Amino acid sequence: MKVEQQIEYEAKSDAEAIQVARDRLGREAVILSSRPVKVGGVLGFFRREALWVTAGILVPDQEDILRESRERMVAFQHLLDVRRAVGSSSELSLQANAREPLVTSAFATPPVQVQTTPAVVAAQAYETNSTLKVNLESTPIAKDVDEIKEILSKVLSRLDASGASDNAAKDVPLDENIKKLIDADVDRDIAQELVDEYSESAKSSSFASWLSTRVNTFGSNPTRAIGGRRILFAGPTGVGKTTTIAKIAASQSLWGDRKVVLMTADTYRIAAVEQLRTYAKILGIPIEITAEPKDIQIALKKHQDADLVLLDTAGRSHYDGDRIDELHALYDAFDPDTVHLVLAANIKYRDMLSVIDRMGVVPLSALLFTKLDETSTYGSILNVMIDFDLPASFFTTGQNVPNDIEIAKGDRFVDLLLKNAIVWKE
Repeated sequence: MKVEQQIEYEAKSDAEAIQVARDRLGREAVILSSRPVKVGGVLGFFRREALWVTAGILVPDQEDILRESRERMVAFQHLLDVRRAVGSSSELSLQANAREPLVTSAFATPPVQVQTTPAVVAAQAYETNSTLKVNLESTPIAKDVDEIKEILSKVLSRLDASGASDNAAKDVPLDENIKKLIDADVDRDIAQELVDEYSESAKSSSFASWLSTRVNTFGSNPTRAIGGRRILFAGPTGVGKTTTIAKIAASQSLWGDRKVVLMTADTYRIAAVEQLRTYAKILGIPIEITAEPKDIQIALKKHQDADLVLLDTAGRSHYDGDRIDELHALYDAFDPDTVHLVLAANIKYRDMLSVIDRMGVVPLSALLFTKLDETSTYGSILNVMIDFDLPASFFTTGQNVPNDIEIAKGDRFVDLLLKNAIVWKE
């Protein structure tokens, strides 16, 4: 990619930065970078904070054009073919009427033990046409956020202590199961804790079978795994939130026979809006662009009859604390039933902790892991699930829409973790 018509300017907020870029460069403008600066004042005092913004128009070179065009063409054409098949095949119509998904490899799963949480209760209620909603009054937001911060502090302290003692522990013979977990990048303390817990059990099953029951999952079918009617997706840039939301929207609108509405607050990346808009057009479902929290209320009122509303939030860097505060404002305006924190499976555990530190400003209901096809070890996933006692909702294994997504299952995950299986691909 190359940049044309690059400009630099000062802005008071992200919203103003976007507006100035569009006013001066047109709707194709993108924000290339922004950094906080101190401006004004007298003799170094009374300075105010602002953003120094670089914007421009990105023009792909020939190689980029060919590659991106090919990838998008394949993805969109596949989705169009699926939609045509749903509309013309009586067999698929029967599946839709039975509310069974087409992508059986990804979505059809046997009943498993589901963690009981307010969001899971809400999902079960919606599945049986109830209007029950998560009662956030019983678990105040501030308390939930404080619990996340407290757990994070304990985990970081444990990791620091473990790092200091790792060398001393290298010569100590390890239990075979502990070694398998450590080889999979499971934290040593967590591995020891799990094996000790298994040893204290009746041992009526293998370690892998026992461990699969220890892995918390959010739901045994798509509706429960989604977790209600209003769903917010949070996560850092580059983890694939937009594509994942498109997959869920496709499965629910095509095979779930549900009225789905897409919302995006990611107005910071114009390309992301256009990508989601294209998917919405193919699926024949509405999309709402919500540049500010007040826009969310207007959109919700407009689509009161929707069965499912999926909100895509800005995938900005989790190191940008000022912008992460906007997530809290969006949460308050949207009042979601469930918040899925989207994490890439191919990043290190400490990087996942950094994301949680920055984005744990709202209560988290479930963890959604992407890019399982881009790593060979899955210990970080187990670490974060156990440390924060959060269930996994979905796993994604590629860019193909609407495929390449699976409901999170304990036995499936443990097979991957212990290298008894490979990532499923169509």
